[in-house]
Order: sequence, then structure tokens, then C-alpha cells
Amino acid sequence: MATVASALRTKIVAANLSNVTTKVFRDSAPDSTAMPFITFDDDISRTPAFLGDGKISMSTRLIQVNLFQKLDAEDVTLIDSLFAALDAADLTGADKNIVGCRVDGIVRFVNTSENICQHAVTVSITQAA
Repeated sequence: MATVASALRTKIVAANLSNVTTKVFRDSAPDSTAMPFITFDDDISRTPAFLGDGKISMSTRLIQVNLFQKLDAEDVTLIDSLFAALDAADLTGADKNIVGCRVDGIVRFVNTSENICQHAVTVSITQAA
């Protein structure tokens, strides 16, 4: 079985985002990677989601997915496609029982001096504890 992070990466790659395709990396991309590309930070935090009989039976892990593009070549459809791929995604094959995958929000950052546009997507995944 795949980890939750691997299942998430598989879902993003399967979305076949234009010019991103398989350029999806955990934590950081190699310096030589051409934009656009995606990175993701897994398990930023984990909180109890459901309590039953005094035991935590579910938890929600927070993941940040980052879409990086050249600002002067920004394709606004990419973030919409990424949102569609992640919100309510079925993370089949994960080593945990996933009961929900939800996009909580998207923030756009611009670095004009470096000609970079970053969309930071916050994703909550509810899973068996």
C-alpha cells in the first residue's frame, strides 16, 4: 500500500496538468526543474477529528500543495485544475482509511523580482487514526 503522501502525488500526476505532468515533488523540487511544477509538504499538522469511547478514532492531517509558475507566463487554468483534482479526491491505495480530502483554501503569492507566481493550496485529509 502507498503512503497518504504517495496517494496524493499519484492523484496530482493523474490529473495531467498542462506542462506539469509528472513534475510533482515532496518538500522541494530539484534546482534544475523547469516551471511550472508542484511541491507538497505532507503532515504539517495532525488533529483529532472524531472522538469515540474516549479514544481518537480519526484524525485530520494538513498538507500544503504549491503550484509554482513563471509570473509572466502564468496559466490561471492550472490552479483551477489542481483544485478540481484535489477537492473530494479519492486517494485510493493509501495505507490509511481515507474518509475525506478537502481543499480548505488557496493563497496566491507573487515574487516580481524573481518572476515567480506561487499558489499555496491547503488540503485537509481525514483518515483513520
